[in-house]
Amino acid sequence: MSIVNKKQKNKTKNKIMKNVFVSIAFVVISSVTFAQTSPRLGNYSLSEVTITSGKGAIASGLDTRFDFTNSVNPNMVLFMQANADRITINVGKRFGNLKLIESFGIYKNMPWTGPMIIYKLGPLDMIAWNGVMFAKTDQLQEVGYKPQFFISYEGMGLTIAKNHRIGAAVLWFGTQPMNWFVSYKANVPIGKQSKLFAEVTYNHALDIPMFVVGYSLKFQ
Repeated sequence: MSIVNKKQKNKTKNKIMKNVFVSIAFVVISSVTFAQTSPRLGNYSLSEVTITSGKGAIASGLDTRFDFTNSVNPNMVLFMQANADRITINVGKRFGNLKLIESFGIYKNMPWTGPMIIYKLGPLDMIAWNGVMFAKTDQLQEVGYKPQFFISYEGMGLTIAKNHRIGAAVLWFGTQPMNWFVSYKANVPIGKQSKLFAEVTYNHALDIPMFVVGYSLKFQ
């Protein structure tokens, strides 16, 4: 395959991903706007929508997140994340302050999966998110569809006075060297069910600050 054809094929794949992402976001946001009750997936109903723009430790560009609650078992966890590069479904269960979750996703048209562990106790929160990929990409040069390392993200944060969070994280992604980040996030509540927020993150590998702004709306 020529370099030109390969580039064209990659552009086509990225275009498909972007179209899928835009379609999902449009359907969900439209449903939220026009429905009297939040959209449902079986026993799950949409409880929160978050939209962000900018660049952070593990996401960039326009990004969306949809959180669901289970009417039969409130301890079940389901949330979806989507942007132009990836779509991820996260399913798990809450055990007190601990959440054990399995992630299933498509990153630049390549399938991956892995566990996520989230722990929150008062103002302290921690996350460990790891995964393997099952295909070759430009960043991961292993050949074939055997499992290969994809991501390892370990982070923690401390919330101060409800609306201010200081965080730190380390990231191993594909064949890239380890990177670490420190961040500050500020929330601005708008009523009881929505908020605006902004976050600045220092990227050690690039030695630059990165900025994210977002909006979150709760339905329950």
